[in-house]
Amino acid sequence: MSSSGAGAEALPRIVDPLVIRAEGTPDVVGTFRDGGRPTAAVLVHGIAGSRRLAEIERVAESLAAEHDVLSIDVLGHGDSPGRFTWGRDEWRQVDAAVRHLRREGRRTSVVGFSFGGYHAARAVARGAPAERIVLVGAPADRRVLDHFPFGRKLLRNLPAMLRRRRRLPRLETLLWPRADVLDGREIAAVGCPVLVIHGTGDFLVSRRHAERWLALLPSARLLEIPGGFHAEYLMASHPGVLLGALLTFLAPGSGGPALLP
Repeated sequence: MSSSGAGAEALPRIVDPLVIRAEGTPDVVGTFRDGGRPTAAVLVHGIAGSRRLAEIERVAESLAAEHDVLSIDVLGHGDSPGRFTWGRDEWRQVDAAVRHLRREGRRTSVVGFSFGGYHAARAVARGAPAERIVLVGAPADRRVLDHFPFGRKLLRNLPAMLRRRRRLPRLETLLWPRADVLDGREIAAVGCPVLVIHGTGDFLVSRRHAERWLALLPSARLLEIPGGFHAEYLMASHPGVLLGALLTFLAPGSGGPALLP
């Protein structure tokens, strides 16, 4: 890994696919933008997404100006094997991705969109050596239907949703809501700085989830985006705000959430 100024200016080398294998962990399949930088970010998509979503790609390209970036597919999505386990095992893939980058000397953070934030928090709570995490429209539990999701907010998000190119995920049957839930004690074990991003126009994940993250994580700070869409759809409604917040929070020596309003 190069630490020279010239290396930092060069365009990143794209490794696609990058496959990470670790004992006891499902294979991790990702796209790696390798610029030889000392810092890195792991991007984790939500349900019915993948590392190839246009929104995820745009975030990766923007962050790659400052960091090496690894976008991964979680179980049952994209090119990842198996079936989606609703949070039981996906955290292991996040953990393996973080450890892979750390072994090569990079200080690594995680950005999780929607359910990807759930996986990111669980991974860090269980020991993934991440410097900091960003939870974008992330549920703090599985009770996402704690409100009526089919109103005006859905209609505003709908054009961005319909533009997505999807591959149907492969899902395990969910034993709702008791099996393998992320509980308060586990959330409280997250010890690194956390940025919680919530769009007030999020049709799926209500503000209650952002409030729960904040209540259980003393290191967390909330960035609320007025009118902002759900998770990666913020790249349709407020791309500049989202990218600016990510670059600020992930910047080396930024001091974490305190820099954000």
